[in-house]
Amino acid sequence: MSNHKLASAKDNLFDNSSMTFREHLDELRKCLVKAIIALSLGLLVGLYFANDVVKYVADPLRAAILEFNAQKDLALMGFEKGEDEAKNARLMQMVTAMRENSLKFQVVYDLPKEAQAFAPEILAAEAKEQAKKDGDEDNQAASDEDSEATIRDYSQVLQYVPDPSSLTPRVQMVRDSSGLSSFKMEEPFMIWVKAGLIVGAVVSSPAVFYFLWQFIAAGLHRHERRYVYIYLPVSVTLFISGVVLAFFLVLHYVLQFLLDFNGSMDVSVEPRLTYYINFVLLLPLGFGLAFQLPLVMLFLQRIGLIETAMYANSWRIAILVIMLLSMLLTPADVTSMIALAIPLIFLYFLGILMCHFIPRGPGLGSGAYDPT
Repeated sequence: MSNHKLASAKDNLFDNSSMTFREHLDELRKCLVKAIIALSLGLLVGLYFANDVVKYVADPLRAAILEFNAQKDLALMGFEKGEDEAKNARLMQMVTAMRENSLKFQVVYDLPKEAQAFAPEILAAEAKEQAKKDGDEDNQAASDEDSEATIRDYSQVLQYVPDPSSLTPRVQMVRDSSGLSSFKMEEPFMIWVKAGLIVGAVVSSPAVFYFLWQFIAAGLHRHERRYVYIYLPVSVTLFISGVVLAFFLVLHYVLQFLLDFNGSMDVSVEPRLTYYINFVLLLPLGFGLAFQLPLVMLFLQRIGLIETAMYANSWRIAILVIMLLSMLLTPADVTSMIALAIPLIFLYFLGILMCHFIPRGPGLGSGAYDPT
């Protein structure tokens, strides 16, 4: 018979420990301080590269807008995809060239030569008036006289302008400056700080996890630490796979779908910087978290909450739940929802295989002293 005495509620659970409760708190404080220092250093690195990160994140949207505008302009001119493969190939070449060179079509109407002759005089009068507004207005009367002269010049121009319906349109190509915009002065600065925080958290995450793991590992059994060594790399790999899939593959189709939807409603697109950055961060994060599905299934099976046979028999319900989760974890569009749901369905069946073939080991907490 074992002579080991069970602890009562009044006993100090740290009596048999090599460290007191205060020493444990002090060790936790040291680990947290080290983690905060690592995060601060990572923030400095992140702020240094924040501009490049924002530009890199914004490039897919700018490319999608330029391609959308090029396709819309070509469609208005009668160039649309059809059954002719050669024509379709030429159309795609034009779209690619316009996107890579930031070009768009613009329809202009040439005024008669008599009206164009007044252009230099009008521009000179406007420049002179603007210069006086920017400088000291010592002679207000002269400024008023110049303004009246400009108005007279405009009225003379209108005498030579014919009926607009009789003007002949002319197509020219100009630079397309479409892209992100901000409505508040502090908005770009806040995005810069947010990008720096995200990059800093990613850069410093190995050191932060290491310092926190030093404190946690001391209280775990050997087989429990082995679980972490095995499943943590798998979890990180799944998370990174979800992020990479979302940013490098799904994001392009999501942006194209949203732009086409706006085009079908004849709505011009002027995306704001804050909303787009939040959108880009939400989409990969949702994919990365959702890709943890096999490990969650394995955890629930290991603690005895759900058996493997129940996973296999409930696959229809699981697919329905996956579709609902995909709708909640991604922005409100069908493309991103389907793009997340299809990999999750494969990961669900991967989780069933993991539950079936990975052998059970000692459960979490086994071998530990139970004080009750």
